[in-house]
Order: sequence, then structure tokens, then C-alpha cells
Amino acid sequence: MTAALVHIHHAEAISAAGDDLAAARATFAAGAQPFVVPTHFAARGVHHGLCAALQPSPGESRAIALLKRLLSRLPALGDDDAIYLATTVGAIDCLEQNASGPTPDCIGILLDAVLRHFPRCSVTLVAAACASGQSATAAAMRALRGGRCRRALVIGIDICSEFVTSGFVSLGAVSRTLTVTRPYDAQRDGLLLGEGAGALLLGLDAGGAGGTIGALLAAGESCDAAHITAPNLAGEQLAALITQTLGRAGLRPEQLGGIIGHGTGTIHNDQSELAALDLVFAGQGACPPLLSIKGNTGHTLAATGVLQIVYGLDFLRQGQLPPQAGLLQPAAGAERWVAAQARPLRCPRLLSLNVGFGGLNSALILEGRA
Repeated sequence: MTAALVHIHHAEAISAAGDDLAAARATFAAGAQPFVVPTHFAARGVHHGLCAALQPSPGESRAIALLKRLLSRLPALGDDDAIYLATTVGAIDCLEQNASGPTPDCIGILLDAVLRHFPRCSVTLVAAACASGQSATAAAMRALRGGRCRRALVIGIDICSEFVTSGFVSLGAVSRTLTVTRPYDAQRDGLLLGEGAGALLLGLDAGGAGGTIGALLAAGESCDAAHITAPNLAGEQLAALITQTLGRAGLRPEQLGGIIGHGTGTIHNDQSELAALDLVFAGQGACPPLLSIKGNTGHTLAATGVLQIVYGLDFLRQGQLPPQAGLLQPAAGAERWVAAQARPLRCPRLLSLNVGFGGLNSALILEGRA
């Protein structure tokens, strides 16, 4: 028996792809890669996906400025509504700006800003590495189905910073070109980081909060614990999770219209993800089209899962998946999955995938509305 639908009443997204949905739609359609070198920290030539319209006030945290921009677009909440905030490092630029002073609580700063804007709501912090956005969404779905809140607001947010960039560079995960990332491509050589903020207002009532713009059918999480930073290359645990999540939604693999993958553009992530998909869709004649939005936005960390859902809703409304940005030649085994041109969605359902350090896996199934 499948669980109750979780309806999406409102969705917002800000990223390098665009300050609003219309701008992002144009970026995705063109397969554009709007990466630039940041000027707010010493990026050493590494390009990032920055939110171009973001102009923090002098001395203001970039994370707080981005959060304010997102919050200004959201509806009011009530006492019986809950908030799930996903971030990996919060307002990390407060630490970078105050290196010689007391150590700031970077995540607490972000959390307090949300509480000031919504003083009547409870806020749950979700920090599950790069799977944080979808983990927060899954937690919100469980809370709604368990009757613990009337509506749930999910926020995913992270910024580009010297701290995070240095970490990924030290891991050897950043693209050696420093200027472009190529998810699922034969010549992929690493990721580029991006920043972004996304929000979803969820509820069980299809008619509430101005109607519904989509629905979440099922979500699942697992941990393969293969390595602290590297995924399981055989993709077995991720494949099992996808199968379980499809089962929770009462669907078969062929009933998916498309897939938004994690697709960082690193050798190991893309390889393990393609292996998992091959296991799930073994024997299927035509595979659903696959896309990674990181070719357009960069890797936005905790914002990623929420952005995938928001942009996925728009892809479903258009009835097609955009071209894979950065794709020159599909990697071995990716030919049946990705393409450098837009492809139609055969039905209004998408699978969204996220993975994170520590072996975290997240799968979510999204259904569109006309």
C-alpha cells in the first residue's frame, strides 16, 4: 500500500542558472554553463556557479543575504507549520571574515535568521552532506504523514566559500580544467562548486495554500558505508534504494519519465550512479533520459536536492528534460542515458537522486501537475 501523496504548494529556486525560474529555464534550454571566478574570496582561478544577482551589503554574510532573498519570496507560515533547514556549513563566510576573533556558530547564525523570519514555527536542522536537501525533504514528508505538522517548509542553502573550495581541492575532486564540469562525459575530470537556495512548501491537502503544483510520491534513504568520501562503484546499494523507493510509490521502472541524477562530473560518482541505474533498468528496452543540473549550476551541496525538485517540476511542466550541459561525448555506458539535446518525458514522473560523503544515498520520486 502506497503512502499518502505529499503535495507541493509553492517552490522557489535561486542559483547560477538564474535568479528566478524563467531565467533558469533559459539557461537549461541553452545548455549554458555560467561559471565565473569569485571575487569575494581567493578562489585561485577555480570557477564557481555564483548567484549573479546576489549583492550582500558591506560586511553582510553572503549566506544571510541569499537566505533573505529566498525568504522574501515565501508565503507566511502558522503555528502548526514546521521548517526543515538543510545546509552543510551554513554562514561559513562569517568564519572567514572573522578569522582572528571568536569562532562563530556558522550554522547557528543561519538557523537564527530563519527563526527570526518565522518566529512561530519549529525549525529542524538537517546536515547530511551533499544529500542534505533531499534528506530534509524526506524528513518533512514523514512529519506530514505522521500528523506532526499541517504544512512543512523545506529550505536548502549553501554558498561558495574558500573553506569548502579548499576542502574539495584537497580531495582532488575539483575539475582540473578549473573552468567547466562535464557530468557523465568521457572526458569528465571533476566537479565545480556552486551556490544556491531552494524552498518547497509541502502539505497533504491538495487544495491548501493555493492548490498544488506537483506531488512527492515517495522518498528513501540508505547508507552503503563503502568509504568516507568515495561511493560504492558497483552501485548496488543505490540500486537497491531506487528499487525500494519505486516500490513505495507503487511504480515499476518503466513508469518513470526521466531521472535527475547526482552527476557531479567526478570519475567515481558518475560511474557508480550509472552502474546503479543499469542494475535497476536491466532488461529495459528504452531507458528514461538522465540529466545532472550540476553542469549548469555547479555542485550546490545542501541546496542540490531541493533545487533538483524545484527545477524538476518545471521540466515536467514543459514535458521534456533539457540537454546535458558540458556533454561532449557520453562516457562508456552513458550513451543510453544522456544526450546533448532536449528529450521528451514519456510520463510526468521524475526520479531524483543525491549521494553524500559517508555513503549516504537519497532517492525521491516527483510527479508533475499540468
